[in-house]
Amino acid sequence: MAIDKQPYSEWQQTAVADPRAATVPQLVHGMEKITAAEGPILEDRLYALYARAGDLGRIYDHTRRRFTTALAHAKSEGILAIETEKFGDNEEKVIRLPAQPRVIVRSRGSRTLHEVPASEIAEVMLEIRVNHDLISREELFRAVLEEYELKRLTQATENRLTDILRTWLA
Repeated sequence: MAIDKQPYSEWQQTAVADPRAATVPQLVHGMEKITAAEGPILEDRLYALYARAGDLGRIYDHTRRRFTTALAHAKSEGILAIETEKFGDNEEKVIRLPAQPRVIVRSRGSRTLHEVPASEIAEVMLEIRVNHDLISREELFRAVLEEYELKRLTQATENRLTDILRTWLA
């Protein structure tokens, strides 16, 4: 039984100011456009999408600090909302527009499972457990993968799902 998920809305890449030289308002503007399409979105994915649009192959510390400064500015101005999700040894920032819900269960789209907010995966896990109350941990993880149209349960994925399970559904 498939879970009812909204389709994942992909940001249609457009030109953005070079993140190495952009002003804070320019960075915020680009982040707001990406978040409007893909939010709630993990901080790392937001930065990666912006960097790719700005013709950067890799985000070095200087650029990451610029992104972090712009994100803090966007939060203080009420342009973006940021929640920190802590689970296991993980801590991830989820960015959204203030008008967007905190959690939206969506198809995976072009995201990897590690780019899907943990709270979104937790909602999927909860729905699966509600429909299959005697499901084993292994079956739950396989069902989550199936929901996101994935096959391989790697060690990294199993660790992530275990931490999400322990934090949100234990």
